[in-house]
Amino acid sequence: MRKTTGLLGSALLAAATLTHSAWAGDWLIGAGKYDITGPAADAGMVGYGDVGQTTKGIHSRLWSRAFVMAEPASGKRIVFVSADLQSITQGVKQGVINKLKARYGSTYSDANVMLTATHTHVGPGGYDHYVMLNMSALGYDSLNYNAIVNGIYQSIIEATDSLTPGELHLSKGELLNASVNRNPIPYAKNPDTGDYEYDTNKTMTLLKLVREDGKSIGSIDWFALHNVSFGTGQHQISADHKGAAAQLMEQWAAQRTDGLSSYVAAFANSNLGDISPNICGATNGCGSNDEQSMLLAAAKQFSKAKSLYQQSGAKLDATLDYRHQYINAPGYGISAQYTGNGQQALCEGVVGWSMTAGSTWDGPSNIDGVVEGMTVDNEGSVWNKNQNLFSAVIAGYPVFALMNGFSSLTMFNDTQDDPCQYPKPTFVKRKTLGAELYTPYLPFQMFRIGSLALVAAPGEMTTMAGRRLEAELAPVLANMGIEHVVIAGLANAYQGYITTPEEYAMQHYEGGHTIYGPNTLAAYKQIYSQMSQAMAAGQSVSAGPTPKDLSNNQVINVIGVVYDDKRLWESFGQVWNDAKSSYKMGDKVSVKFRSGHPRNNLLTNSSFIDVQRKVDGNWQTWLTDDSLETKYIWQRDTAADCLACSFATGEWVPGPNTPAGTYRIKHRGHWKSGWDGKIRSYSGTSKSFTVSN
Repeated sequence: MRKTTGLLGSALLAAATLTHSAWAGDWLIGAGKYDITGPAADAGMVGYGDVGQTTKGIHSRLWSRAFVMAEPASGKRIVFVSADLQSITQGVKQGVINKLKARYGSTYSDANVMLTATHTHVGPGGYDHYVMLNMSALGYDSLNYNAIVNGIYQSIIEATDSLTPGELHLSKGELLNASVNRNPIPYAKNPDTGDYEYDTNKTMTLLKLVREDGKSIGSIDWFALHNVSFGTGQHQISADHKGAAAQLMEQWAAQRTDGLSSYVAAFANSNLGDISPNICGATNGCGSNDEQSMLLAAAKQFSKAKSLYQQSGAKLDATLDYRHQYINAPGYGISAQYTGNGQQALCEGVVGWSMTAGSTWDGPSNIDGVVEGMTVDNEGSVWNKNQNLFSAVIAGYPVFALMNGFSSLTMFNDTQDDPCQYPKPTFVKRKTLGAELYTPYLPFQMFRIGSLALVAAPGEMTTMAGRRLEAELAPVLANMGIEHVVIAGLANAYQGYITTPEEYAMQHYEGGHTIYGPNTLAAYKQIYSQMSQAMAAGQSVSAGPTPKDLSNNQVINVIGVVYDDKRLWESFGQVWNDAKSSYKMGDKVSVKFRSGHPRNNLLTNSSFIDVQRKVDGNWQTWLTDDSLETKYIWQRDTAADCLACSFATGEWVPGPNTPAGTYRIKHRGHWKSGWDGKIRSYSGTSKSFTVSN
């Protein structure tokens, strides 16, 4: 695809504005997609906080899906990105904006670019410039960070380059039997539960982008659901059910006469804080295993999105606006109007004890003596009561012991409970040993897209917290002609959870992970109310304090590949265990190769494992390592005479749509020499085999 420079892109937008009367579409719309898959081996996964959960291959690749929408009359534009990540960190947002400014000048900024995450828990971590999300990766991983930042940036370039006249259509509907409230006890403490039929947000909202010729270029779907079908036993990178639903939608739309082969489908998240896909019980998504549960959750979302796509939907007029503001959270003042309890302030950040318990329903830490619901009142001073409990938690979170070389308990000497955080008992403070676990600079952002408002949440907002925020904003937004409000979850930075005061008081996992205390939601209501009023009045808002750039302040860095090895008589790419001669649909094809380490080259927008089909005597790629039917599995060779050796296994289960024929599996990769340090490519192929119906 030809790349458009920032100057040329601005000129094209201006020219388009002048000729607007000749268009059939009211908007300029564009969509793009780019690979953000990080290291497929030896990277700690982020989501469950389990340092033993490291990457060992790929189930599906991670992608950034970007959408640009511009108002021709004014020249305003916005970018919405949904990325297959646990969260968007502040460092990632800073990195992307820096690259955009270098290319496009002032066209893109913090204010009009909204980056969100689908919240997969089985992707590589270490991409934050603060400490907490890097813990399970045992440090900062620049390789992963750069892959993410560049991939998001490239997806925005693609969306910008593809800008074309078009329309936006909005559809909404209920999706039942796909979600459950994983913590109904705190939810039930909310006095307004009777105002709602369900204890989770069942509404799916779909925004469809349609070219002036009637071809759809993409869609954005918002549905609140934790992306946790895969548990701590999963080691292959996966976009989980949100990514699988996106794949299904893209494949389906690309085959329609009103779709494009390059159709981009984002399944973005919303106020997911207490919403789980495990509707058949704790960590049970009703499938025979995690993968089947993932596919069930994906199929439900895809089916509903497909139904909404086929509706005509409400056409959105070309009215676009946006606002953005940073606040320094600790000490931020909140008026009585929003707290209901006099003038209050956000607290200095504290991680509560219940956070270390994990979510009992979706991902318990299983640390003896640590449970959800630990409060100052029912546990007393935990530090004085049981120092052995700290040792148990440190065993589950050993990176605490590595910080700055201190002993495992030194950092917890100052664990006096903060009255501002009552009734949360302090496990660890946000600022400890000269490091910061979370950012204090919280970004708040609102987009107006016709009659739709997107309200960004830099964290995980619970069902009722989201409902109360929407109810607070509804009157002002309605006066502007805005009929639909969507919480865009996990946007622009990560601060943990946002709960209601009643949920916070229960101190279950979500309350223990509400870092800035019981008035967090009240702060959101105040900031977004003021932002809505400013937007209605056509006024600007203060930009707020600029977050620190910590990209050069990383202390603990992930170690890279030293070298790859093999025995003298072996070669990289050599087939170790070959395919059989024939298979039937549903059989598992498995081929094992001598491999190099996948950190040597991430093969971005490529593949470590291909399933190739023979057509008219030529081999054509049928599937890649991104397919839901394939797996790329990496493992170390444990043989004593091959210390830095490894294997790559390509697995494929032919599905019902697989044509009968002749196939083979190809593996490609790179190995690093221990002599000269150079990285060289290699490949290997299995023998051919037949697949029959």
